Amino acid sequence: MAVEGIKAFQNFPSAVNFHQSVPKTQAAQPTNISQKNVNLTEKKNYTTPIVVGAVALAALGTGIYAYKTGKFTNAAGANISKIKERLAKIKENCINEANQVINDNSPNGMINLPVIDSAAGMRSADKAQPNRFHQAAVWLEEAYKKAYSKAELSDGKNMFNYIHEYMNNGRTALAQMYVQMPEAEANVRISQFVDDISAIDKHKGMTAEKFVKDLKEIFMPKAKEALK
Repeated sequence: MAVEGIKAFQNFPSAVNFHQSVPKTQAAQPTNISQKNVNLTEKKNYTTPIVVGAVALAALGTGIYAYKTGKFTNAAGANISKIKERLAKIKENCINEANQVINDNSPNGMINLPVIDSAAGMRSADKAQPNRFHQAAVWLEEAYKKAYSKAELSDGKNMFNYIHEYMNNGRTALAQMYVQMPEAEANVRISQFVDDISAIDKHKGMTAEKFVKDLKEIFMPKAKEALK
């Protein structure tokens, strides 16, 4: 897998012990997020090349992300319908692999989000992959939706709260993908991600507007800094 022109993601060593198991080579750090197992269909064989690579990377305490070059494209006049069609096609082409990555990184039915963050980073660094940032974003968005839809959701805390807390603990993987794609495409992805979450979780808690505001004003700027 090509790794030319990449940077180490400096925040990866801090493990997040929520909705996922942490590899034995990685020390888990407590967070202020309540913990609950996410029960998915268990798989006994976690030996796909993607999993092996991600776990090895996690053991080293680094997550690899492609370095951003260039600037956002001008979103003015963007054809949103065409962007949506393009993103739908990309998702159609990579959703099976995304689900494989998620399932293979769910030992004992617990989604290991830090390892999936790392695997997505590796995919984003592979220049041989078409639409590499979008592919990685699909992996991450699907993993976060599946993991946090199983959280202890109730009025007061919803999926937006939990994903926000995860990002606030230094996990800017998804934000890093957004800042490395054209602005108009990132905006459409974010809108679709938020709509998906709102459809899954009807509990009161953090609003979609607050989540998007902090994503764009806090987490995406941090992601840009992490890529320097």
